Amino acid sequence: MPIYEYFCEKCNLNFEQFLPVAKYGDPVVCPDCGGTSKKLISHCNFNLPGDDWPSKNGRIKKQMAAKNVRLDAKMRDMPKTTLVPNVDGEQTGTWSEAQKLAKDKGKVSETYAPLVAKEKAEVGK
Repeated sequence: MPIYEYFCEKCNLNFEQFLPVAKYGDPVVCPDCGGTSKKLISHCNFNLPGDDWPSKNGRIKKQMAAKNVRLDAKMRDMPKTTLVPNVDGEQTGTWSEAQKLAKDKGKVSETYAPLVAKEKAEVGK
């Protein structure tokens, strides 16, 4: 139920009244003198908590856009890096050679499989 603020013209009293929305337009009498009162336009303390409100979503969207602009600028300034086929720092010509070398040295060679497959797909083009 909303709270409405009133001003009594007879005794100059400001007071608040809980009223249902249906009785919004009905006259209200002053609780002190019983005189007629005038409805005031007052400050509303209204907050919409939660994640689904436009003001919060708009603010977050702007923050994310600004963050993405900063990240894009950083990514452009970073040097491009590429993986070089190697096993324990010993460079090889291809990933399949690196996989064989890893197997010969007793290392885990299954981790090279996706790189070998990618290499074979590029050669076949």
